[in-house]
Amino acid sequence: MIHRRSVLKTLAGLPSLRYADAAAGASPRGAMLWDWFLKELDAADASRRARLEAVRTAADLDALRQRVRGKLLAAIGGFPERTPLNARQVGTLERPGYAIEKIVFESRPRYYVTANLYRPARIASPRPAVIQSCGHYKEAKAAEDYQKACAGLAQKGFIALVFDPMGQGERRMYRETSSDSGTAEHNIAGRPSLLVGRPLAHFRIWDAVRALDYLETRPDVDRARLGMFGHSGGGMMTLLTAPLEPRLKAVMSCCAVTTFYHKSKALLIADPEQIVPNIYPDGIDHPELIAAVAPRAFLIGVCLDDFVPLDGTRRTYGEVRPVFERAGIADQVGMVETPGPHLLNKGLREACYAWMQKHLAGEPGDPREPELPVESERDLRCTPDGRVMSLPGARSVFDLNRDYARELAAHRRPADLPRLLGLAARIRREPGIELPSSLISAAAPGGALVMLVAPKRNPAFAKALAASGCAVMELDLRGWGETTPDMPARKARFSWDDMCAFRAIEMGRPLAGMRVLDLLAAVEDARAKHKQVFVVGLDAGGIVALHAAAVSASIAGVAAVRSLPSYQEVMERPIHPEPVSSFVPGALAYYDLPELARRIRPRPFLAAAEPDARRILEGLGLP
Repeated sequence: MIHRRSVLKTLAGLPSLRYADAAAGASPRGAMLWDWFLKELDAADASRRARLEAVRTAADLDALRQRVRGKLLAAIGGFPERTPLNARQVGTLERPGYAIEKIVFESRPRYYVTANLYRPARIASPRPAVIQSCGHYKEAKAAEDYQKACAGLAQKGFIALVFDPMGQGERRMYRETSSDSGTAEHNIAGRPSLLVGRPLAHFRIWDAVRALDYLETRPDVDRARLGMFGHSGGGMMTLLTAPLEPRLKAVMSCCAVTTFYHKSKALLIADPEQIVPNIYPDGIDHPELIAAVAPRAFLIGVCLDDFVPLDGTRRTYGEVRPVFERAGIADQVGMVETPGPHLLNKGLREACYAWMQKHLAGEPGDPREPELPVESERDLRCTPDGRVMSLPGARSVFDLNRDYARELAAHRRPADLPRLLGLAARIRREPGIELPSSLISAAAPGGALVMLVAPKRNPAFAKALAASGCAVMELDLRGWGETTPDMPARKARFSWDDMCAFRAIEMGRPLAGMRVLDLLAAVEDARAKHKQVFVVGLDAGGIVALHAAAVSASIAGVAAVRSLPSYQEVMERPIHPEPVSSFVPGALAYYDLPELARRIRPRPFLAAAEPDARRILEGLGLP
């Protein structure tokens, strides 16, 4: 959560981290999973940098541009069809030298966007226009920094449109949460969005596209001169929108540009709106996103006391500037550094005015910011009570995702399950990944084996299963049991399971899929001594077991205990507790969990509400 007046201490100087020497008392395998991620990130980053360095010609740059646009659009699930904006002006505030219009439009049917449009008081001819994408201030478009930026642009002769992101300002959508955080609703909405293949960035970027559509409807806007800037989370949305939106001729991203790689190293978990699936295997990071904007103008804005890793920002600029230079457009990219913490400060605002004056207006001008008034949040409201969900028929991200999931259920595509899980053709244990296990055996050699997998071990349940005469093994998949991330020296302010799950999604290998790989590798090893291997999964372990059995016939049967019955259930509840590590991005376009259960037939599958050993063994056909 980022507040205007509450800024975390910078993490920019953190070294590349290894946790083998974690603080005393930490689990001996508590660093395993994160160390593995760091090695994978290092390898992916080295490969990406070499690929960018090879961009030498105009043809190379064009190929990079097309690759980034194609991969990025696919990663966010494409765009919906354009529907009527039904835009309306609901009020105006007249101020010396400029006016503020209160606008409501629909980026999708009844999905309302609240916006303030700042325009010069007198307009003789169509003017260049800029949209501002907000960061995570809870007051969104009404934040002091953002008001001043738009009013300053209007004073310089621009039209500026700033709109509330979902979950902030007037666009709070979930009545189930009373949180005042600027990111609480992003977390609630962003996780289930992954299941339908439309991450939260899909919604945020589309709002920006429709904001540009709205500007194009106005006679006072010059449609050939459109720009965009954003700060913090809004800077990240600017970075993601610019490669996809050719109408943007000049762009500035503040307090956001670094790299996905450096953010991971600095332990910045990231808002779900910033999670872009499959970004690493496609060799795309912040430098490639900026290069894909060329030959249009891109400016990076920096605060020197920010928590956004400064070494990553400077390295990104160092990587991308030569690309622009080799294309003969060096003046189309730049970076400005300002003192202070994570704010859209006056220095960054004035840099924005200068950048837009040069690259968008094409007119000389004084970039200095005059004294500007600040409006109250209430005076800037576009809705009667400050909530879009009070408007007739208003729809939320939850409504859109739920209905889309139902549509997908009616038109499933054939599932290439190994691809969705990120599995390689050959199933084998990965270097650096240990799978601790405990074998409880009262059975004769060569008999059946029951593998028990769960986020936490359950020795009493394992012994109850073994009492029947079966051999029972408790197996810890990566990140579970003895390998649960345990690094007290880091004092993480997040769930390590979430951190690893989000990084895995960016790597194109969901954590659920990695655990499926671990389970299948262990099953193959066990089959050398046991004629049959059954898997009992508790809690999230049931989801992993079911996927593993659907991939491989080596598993003789599955029991899922206290496990999520379907992904659709997540889509039907506004707030659901299932961890994101259980999700396979885009799964609901291809299958749901009950379909996997049918897929493994005639092998037995049992869904159990409680760990009743006798009932589970009977359901699996075991004594």
